[in-house]
Amino acid sequence: MLNNPKHGWCDFKLNDFTGTPSYLTDVPIEVLNAFISFHENGYGMVCFDEEGKEFSLVLTLYGVYIIEEREETPLLHNFSWSSVKDLEKEVISDIEQDIDAWGLFATSDSEEDIREHKEEILRKINLLKNK
Repeated sequence: MLNNPKHGWCDFKLNDFTGTPSYLTDVPIEVLNAFISFHENGYGMVCFDEEGKEFSLVLTLYGVYIIEEREETPLLHNFSWSSVKDLEKEVISDIEQDIDAWGLFATSDSEEDIREHKEEILRKINLLKNK
């Protein structure tokens, strides 16, 4: 679902829907928070900024949705047949595979900031794995 984090951009793909979120959204943290919220509250949501356009991932007990706000009229994509648990595993795997690049994502170039961001991401992953 998430890959290619570099130069402040990354790729998002859920079946036939694709997006390119920018660093204006701390993508790994916000996505992990959405899944954690799903486990704690029965719903989760994250908004992705594409700098001029945006889309949101919505997780509910009844389905998975993308709200695409790229045109004047928002579009709703229904992925209700998708398993939240399967998507969660995919997100964790995607982030863990490229943890060093995600540590750089949406942070300054200071080694301390990068290290702290990476540690925060890993804490969220561990929290989610224990849900």
